[in-house]
Amino acid sequence: MHSIEVAPGASNSEAQQVLDSPETRSHPSTVCLAGAPNAGKTALMNALTGGNFHTANYPGVTVTLSRGKSKAEFGPQLLLVDLPGVHSTSAVSPEEELSCRVIEGRHHSVIPDALIVAVDATQLERHLRFASLVARQHKPMVIALTMMDLLPRTQQSVNVRKLEAALGVPVVPVDGRTGWGAADLMNTLRDALASPAIGHSALADLPEEPVSAYESIRKLLTGSEALKNTNRFQLVRDSVTARIDHVVLHRIFGFPIFFAILVGLFSSIFWAARPFMNLIDWLFSQTAHLLLAILPAGVLSRFLAEGVVGGVGAVAVFFPQIVILFFLMTLLEDSGYLARGAALVDRPLSYLGLHGRSFVPMLSGFACAIPAVLAARTIPSRRERLLTIWILPLMSCSARLPVYALLLGALLPGAAWKAGLALGAIYISSLLIGALVAGLISRLILRKRSASLLAMEMPAYRKPLLKPTLRVTWSRASAYLRRAGTPILVISSCLWLLSNFGLGSHQPATAENARAPLIASSNLDHSFAADLGQVLEPTLHPMGVDWRVGVGLISAFAAREVFVSTMAIVFHVAEDQDARQNSLLENMRAATFAGSSQRIFTTSTILGLIVFFFFSLQCLSTVAVVRSETNSWRFAGLQLLFYTGIGYVLSSALVVSLRLLGMD
Repeated sequence: MHSIEVAPGASNSEAQQVLDSPETRSHPSTVCLAGAPNAGKTALMNALTGGNFHTANYPGVTVTLSRGKSKAEFGPQLLLVDLPGVHSTSAVSPEEELSCRVIEGRHHSVIPDALIVAVDATQLERHLRFASLVARQHKPMVIALTMMDLLPRTQQSVNVRKLEAALGVPVVPVDGRTGWGAADLMNTLRDALASPAIGHSALADLPEEPVSAYESIRKLLTGSEALKNTNRFQLVRDSVTARIDHVVLHRIFGFPIFFAILVGLFSSIFWAARPFMNLIDWLFSQTAHLLLAILPAGVLSRFLAEGVVGGVGAVAVFFPQIVILFFLMTLLEDSGYLARGAALVDRPLSYLGLHGRSFVPMLSGFACAIPAVLAARTIPSRRERLLTIWILPLMSCSARLPVYALLLGALLPGAAWKAGLALGAIYISSLLIGALVAGLISRLILRKRSASLLAMEMPAYRKPLLKPTLRVTWSRASAYLRRAGTPILVISSCLWLLSNFGLGSHQPATAENARAPLIASSNLDHSFAADLGQVLEPTLHPMGVDWRVGVGLISAFAAREVFVSTMAIVFHVAEDQDARQNSLLENMRAATFAGSSQRIFTTSTILGLIVFFFFSLQCLSTVAVVRSETNSWRFAGLQLLFYTGIGYVLSSALVVSLRLLGMD
């Protein structure tokens, strides 16, 4: 599987370089999946390819051309390309324009040999009008009829054979979540590809004018009796969805319910993950003990046990919390509730200069800022797109979760419900402060505004299926491991070496070693890490921390999670303790400034560190993606300096203010 990404405004030559791979050119048949947002297109892509492309019940998830090969069980493999969803044939956003160019054969790299059009069975009239655009290209096409399980709730029924005869194109009912109908779809597609000629069809002959097109579609459906509506008022309405929406979209209770769900989600992360965290903690502790027992005593055994296993284990212990976060977020996405969240925040965001579609990237930012920046392509207005990208670093991504969990564990020992409540407050605050920053920027800098509207359908509520949910959860979690694993391993190893070796001339003189070597084994106070940290220490005094924490803050610029492993290394978590996480927390609570009994990790300094990580942009990969999306190093660099500076200033101000008020 591959993901093909084309930045908005990219030239044809740039698109050619990105998309025109040897595999694409040599593949005998390229099949594109098209359809409206929320029609089940990407879920179908997963069923046909066995992939784990991101699916969700709100528009704006697919913002690039994703491709994969069909499963071997479906016969000779085809190259499948998932196109971004299109609301209308009049493309208003970069990703919709990209889809239309591919469908109409105007793209220089992706030329479809056939097309699969995902059509929501509960919204035939609207989706078939878009399918008529595809049919007018006179290429082999198959309609994949999705959402068949929702028809009884809307008091409708569809006769697939009559619909196929009326439209003049093949129609196959499918369910991308379970894979039902996928084999029939592929067989029908191969038959369409084998057809010697593509003739006209009733679908292709529909008028292009919207009103006439809808009238013609309605006549086709009613005249052929392909669609029957048993509702005597002839209203297509999902009673289950309507009853739920009456509560969750209530003008008074909607927002409290929304925030209560988010608080409950983040609070559950702590208590639900605890058994799994203890298990991982025990496994890494036993691995370290085993290495020390079987390897000869020396630097190598200590490096492997403390630097590699200890550093990675300090972060890995928080992995269950990340998995649970992804799992619960996927449940909300698949149920259809998050689309309601976007509708709820549209009006407040519009007052702040943002678009309702900004909610989708902001929500994606809770997992990772990189796909969130890419998701901002769905915002039609360049001004609002840049404004959304500007505030995305404020969203508390999964990389911050281990840091917050560690600091809250030190601040609130033995109170999981309090830590969970605090974590929920942090995540909700990221949305609120992000909106506040957007409002200030839109009024002070980006004053010119163009009218923008949120066009988004409310998907029907559906019961999430366990297997697809687990598959998507693992896909996201494993992607996190692949992205964060290497930096954590490399930086933890380097930090162990830096904290255990130093210049020989800086080591205390001993009678046995009057002439020290250039580099010698060292305690932490005389190590390379100490030399680096002490250079930075004057700037850390306002934050109330010493050079050891400063080393962690610097290392976090490669990956925020590394802060946790850095703390485990510089505070020398003992390997003979059963609970590595508890050992780290105890060492942090007991840590004092050199030559005094003043503790480093007090209430004020922990809160200051939380504020620093809340604001600071410490992900250089995000900076690179922002530069690519905005085509501006100035924008990316200014964003990095702005948020890091704000984090430092606010953290220092908070610590100083709390201490003036008498709080440690």
